[in-house]
Amino acid sequence: MDVSSPNLLQKQDPAPVKTIKRDGLFVFSGPHNGRAVPDCLEPCLGTDKNWFFDAHEAMDLHMDALFNALEKSCDNITLIAGNYSRLVCDLNALPDYAITRHSPEHAHITIPQNQPDTCCKVQHARRLEAVYWPYHNTKTATINEKRNQLGGAIVLDLHSFSPTWDQKKRNVELGTLRCEKTPFSRAFETYLRAQSDYLFVSGEPYRVAERKKNAAPMITKNNDLQYLGLEIRNDLIATPEGIDKMVIFLKKCVEHLEQHPDRNTIIKPRNAVMPAEAAEPELQQSWSI
Repeated sequence: MDVSSPNLLQKQDPAPVKTIKRDGLFVFSGPHNGRAVPDCLEPCLGTDKNWFFDAHEAMDLHMDALFNALEKSCDNITLIAGNYSRLVCDLNALPDYAITRHSPEHAHITIPQNQPDTCCKVQHARRLEAVYWPYHNTKTATINEKRNQLGGAIVLDLHSFSPTWDQKKRNVELGTLRCEKTPFSRAFETYLRAQSDYLFVSGEPYRVAERKKNAAPMITKNNDLQYLGLEIRNDLIATPEGIDKMVIFLKKCVEHLEQHPDRNTIIKPRNAVMPAEAAEPELQQSWSI
């Protein structure tokens, strides 16, 4: 480990973000796809290796395999994926909260390399510069490129969630994350409610308004975006068969939105379609199922 280097990432480290550019309006982003840890930090950030490689806290389990399958099967979807563990830097949290000190589910499990004596303000900023902002800047540049070339973009965050939480079973199979209702969210959620492949409930496994540290409002504002995230229960994509089924399903979703009668509204920036009196995303508290 070389903690003295001014650069967090060295030649042997993966790039912070992987981008597969394709023609078409669609962008799928996976902020929690990776499990990499910079070589200058302790392996697994000092946690137990067996825990780290099985922990949903370390990455969105099986989402990297789903993106690999989408890359092979879809020639009209641009893919953006974070390569580093969410415990190194959580790309879906606001910058000040991007480094957690312990497991979000099990508070007794601490992350040694994230404690204040190791990850001070300077080191926090170092991780943001090396891992956090390259992902978000790539996402912004990609959205702007789509808008300039195609007149709009449809951006969907993809996440996976665990079948249990706090020892309670989660029966829902698909959920959505949003700051507010937009033309995009209405069209997509209407389709998800009508399909019979998976059990869908909006606002699961959590609601953005309940997570003040969530980056969704920032992403919305920085990109003038109709923000929407799709949550997939991770056991549904834990096998090749499950991944194949999900790829087919996501391709159906893309086809549906491409042919939607409100397509021209769905692809527009948020401020072009939301009423002037609509609350700013940060202030949106209500959630109507």
